[in-house]
Amino acid sequence: MKRLLATLLSLVMCFALVSACSSTADDSAVDEDASPSGDAMPPSTSPAEPPPPPEPSELEKKLEEWGLDSDLRFTDRRSISVLVWDRGTDNDTGNDTDPADNAYTDYIKEGMLRDHNVVVTFEKISRWTEAEDLALLLAEGAAPDVCYTLNSHVIDTYGDQNLITDLQDYVGYPDIFPNLWARLGFNNIYWNQDRGTGRIWSILGIQAFNHRYVPFIREDWLAALNLPLPASLAEFEAALIAFRDNAELLLDADASQMVPLHMTEDVGWVAGPLIQSFVPDSITDKELVVNDVGGDRNFFLPGAKEGVRMLNRWFNEGLIHRDFASPSSDDAADNMIMSGFVGAIAGHSWDQPYRDGETGWTGRLHESAGPDANFIAVNTFENDAGLYRKILDAGTDRNMFVPATSGQPVAAMLYWDFLSRPEVTKFLQAGFPGINHTAAPNGALRLIAAEPGSREFMTSGMNYDLNMPTNGLDLGDFDLTGKSRALWYDAVDSRLIEAAVLVQTTDVRVIGNPQLPIIQAENGIGDTIRERGNAAWARAIVASVDSFDAVYDSEMSSILTDFAQAAINERTAHWEAIHGNETMLPSG
Repeated sequence: MKRLLATLLSLVMCFALVSACSSTADDSAVDEDASPSGDAMPPSTSPAEPPPPPEPSELEKKLEEWGLDSDLRFTDRRSISVLVWDRGTDNDTGNDTDPADNAYTDYIKEGMLRDHNVVVTFEKISRWTEAEDLALLLAEGAAPDVCYTLNSHVIDTYGDQNLITDLQDYVGYPDIFPNLWARLGFNNIYWNQDRGTGRIWSILGIQAFNHRYVPFIREDWLAALNLPLPASLAEFEAALIAFRDNAELLLDADASQMVPLHMTEDVGWVAGPLIQSFVPDSITDKELVVNDVGGDRNFFLPGAKEGVRMLNRWFNEGLIHRDFASPSSDDAADNMIMSGFVGAIAGHSWDQPYRDGETGWTGRLHESAGPDANFIAVNTFENDAGLYRKILDAGTDRNMFVPATSGQPVAAMLYWDFLSRPEVTKFLQAGFPGINHTAAPNGALRLIAAEPGSREFMTSGMNYDLNMPTNGLDLGDFDLTGKSRALWYDAVDSRLIEAAVLVQTTDVRVIGNPQLPIIQAENGIGDTIRERGNAAWARAIVASVDSFDAVYDSEMSSILTDFAQAAINERTAHWEAIHGNETMLPSG
């Protein structure tokens, strides 16, 4: 008890800070009984702030009820199975390290047994079919005791079938789970709480570096043509035209392969920064939320049409390759990039060009086009306020949950708490000195690749698949993390990482938790909306300039009629039932 009470005051202060500063976003809150008609919502059972610390007598009673001693060890040994993703990379990398049995799983097993008297085993499922696999395991009652998923519909569907444990009676003890609270904060822990019933089917991990996507351009091509880094839409377009018109100079015998602007069939993603630059900066949170149909692809935001019109003009001017929307375009576009044929990328994850070392985009590009061939991030799409706006959700990550068949919710919470310790997160991300990283003179850590197949090899970047609560580098020290991030990409110049971080963090707008329940009009059709929206935008892009308006309006009208308008109406009704006439969410 002394150990627990000693940290109480400092924890309360920490939680207040986390609650004030942390904000997250996910539309997976579950409320099957909420009316989409605009009638009053049930009164919220969600606390407005972290729960007060329990009295010592209450805390002692809870520890006894849960079978824990004052050091948070189970008095009787417990066993849990934990899900881990299998990315199936053996054939590509020669790696045969088992994601469920390696040096890092050993570290976790030893720590959980030592500190909490919990035996841990790992069960792997495919990363690429994780939602389908989990659905089957939950339906069969065979899921591991501790799980995670990126698919909120799994949580919505199987929570409502009572196949997932309600965590509301466990999460409100920050003095028993101090590391989890310190890492995730009140918002992430309570983000998905049902407003009517108080149920919490899952808690959300956090993105240590909140990000979405940014534009990139070939800086060696700019240098060859004596062009500046573009800082506006006009300069970006001028660079694309210069690439097209100087194909022979830039690519010599491969001039016919020139692709000034990279695109894929996922138009809503790869054109995201351009599209968002046409959204009025005065747009309200309400407009952003109610029109967010289709999973962060911007299809129904005001101004989006003019962004697509720009792409239509660029396509008709030969700045985008003709078959960008073909079913195999993702792989084809990657190959174009790595072969050195692409001049610019309208938008992708902030570090996408720099991932995977020698086998990634930059590594392969260096092989094909030389060591000076690099993509550099640029702030180039300004909006009507002159800002390079990045509209982000609040930095949530995976849904972490406990299947109803587990019977070990306390052990699961302690497992997440163990992973949330700063020293554990740092070890899982940085690995072993001399094997997974080296230290620079300033203390920053530089990532190096462990031997494929060794027990120290990480089967996912920074052990993301094991490190449930955290997505992104967090070494427990802000300055060390920032310095290390620039060195964290094997065979990539650190200045490129610094540039990408600067671009990603410029003119950011973060949208908080709107507390909407599940949108029935969208339930189970998220992929369909994305596919229909992307296909509609692709058809509008490849249309003639003269027929653009007719094609765009017809395509988007069809999607609205089929299902999107119903979803927008339902979102609007829920917003107004919860927030009344307010159009902006509280900042914080």
